[in-house]
Amino acid sequence: MTTLRTTLLVLAVTLAGCSSSGEDAKASGGASGAAAGGTTSGGSGGGSGGVPSGGASGNGAGGTTTGGQGGGGAQSADECASPNPDWIFCEDFQSGTKDVWDDYDGNPDSTNLIVDDPGPAGASDNLAMRLRVPPGRGGADLVKVLPDTYDKLYARWYIKYEPGFDFSAANHGGGLHAGDRDWLGHSGQQPNGSDWFGAWIDYLNGDPHIFDIYAYYPGMYQDCVDPNGQCWGDHLPCIFDEGSTYCEKPQHRETVMPPTLTQDKWYCVELMVDGGTPSSGDNGASGSIDYWVDGQEIGPWTDLWLRSTPNLKLGILWLNLFHHAEHSVEGVMYDNVVVSKSRVGCL
Repeated sequence: MTTLRTTLLVLAVTLAGCSSSGEDAKASGGASGAAAGGTTSGGSGGGSGGVPSGGASGNGAGGTTTGGQGGGGAQSADECASPNPDWIFCEDFQSGTKDVWDDYDGNPDSTNLIVDDPGPAGASDNLAMRLRVPPGRGGADLVKVLPDTYDKLYARWYIKYEPGFDFSAANHGGGLHAGDRDWLGHSGQQPNGSDWFGAWIDYLNGDPHIFDIYAYYPGMYQDCVDPNGQCWGDHLPCIFDEGSTYCEKPQHRETVMPPTLTQDKWYCVELMVDGGTPSSGDNGASGSIDYWVDGQEIGPWTDLWLRSTPNLKLGILWLNLFHHAEHSVEGVMYDNVVVSKSRVGCL
C-alpha cells in the first residue's frame, strides 16, 4: 500500500504542472464568450488543473453496498410514463427528439445523436443519447435548466462507455450546478459563496479507471494556489495521498473504492448535492455531496462549505463529456435520466 501511495503522489505532483495553462471551455448551455480556456463550438466545459482525472488507488472492488439498488426503490424501464411525485425531470429519449434540453447549440447530431440501443433494461426498441467529442480539445453535453431552484437535489442517470472508448484520455463529466448558467463549465477560480457551486462525476484516467466527484465550491482546498486563477476542483474521495499535498482532510479520503470502469457496460450513477445551511466559512458548514454506482454508496461527505447565502440554489442538470486533448472517436451513451427531490434508485 505504501508503494502504491508513493506512486500516486508522484503522479499527482506531475499532473499539478498542468494547472497553470488555463482550463475550462464554456458549456454549450452557458453564455457566449471565453471562460478560462476560451470557447468550444457546440462543446462543453470541463476543468482541469492539479489532479484532474489523474490516477487512482485501490483495487476498484472494495467497500460495502449501502442501500442496494435502493433510494426510491427499483424503477421500471418506462418510468418517465408514470413518474414519482418527487421527480422534477425525467428523460428516456423515447420521443426521439431533443426538445426538452436547453443547450444554446441545439445539440447537433454530429456530437449529440439519439441512437438505437437496448439500454440498461435490454429493450429491443429502446433509444439512448450518444455523446461524441470532435478531435482535439472540446466536448459534447446536454443542459437542462430545471423549473425551479432547490437546496438539495438527487440525480440518477445511466451511462455506458462505447466499445473502443479510451479511458486514458483526460476528461470531465457532468452533474448538478447551482447559480447562473453563465458559470456552467467555468474553472480556475474559487467560488465566493454567492455566485455558484457544482459537483460533477468524472472518471479518473489513471489505473484503475473509477468514477469520482470533481467539485467547485467556496471551501475547496486541494489544489488552490490562487483563488482567482489557479484554483482547481476538489476530488471526492481524495485518493492521491495521505495528507501531504492534496488530501489534507482525512474525512475526504476514500473509505469505499468505486468499481473499475469497463467499456460497453451500463452503469447506474446517482448523485446527491445538498447546499446545507449557508455559512461564512468552513466552521459549521453542513453542505454535503454523495454518489452511488450501481447502488453502492461511495460517500457521503457532509462538512462542505458550499454556499454563503440561501439564495444560491441548485437549478441545472448538466450531462457532459469533455476532453482536454486527443481521445477516441468513441464516446458515451446516456439513458434514463431523472432529477428528483429524493433518491431515485436503479432500474
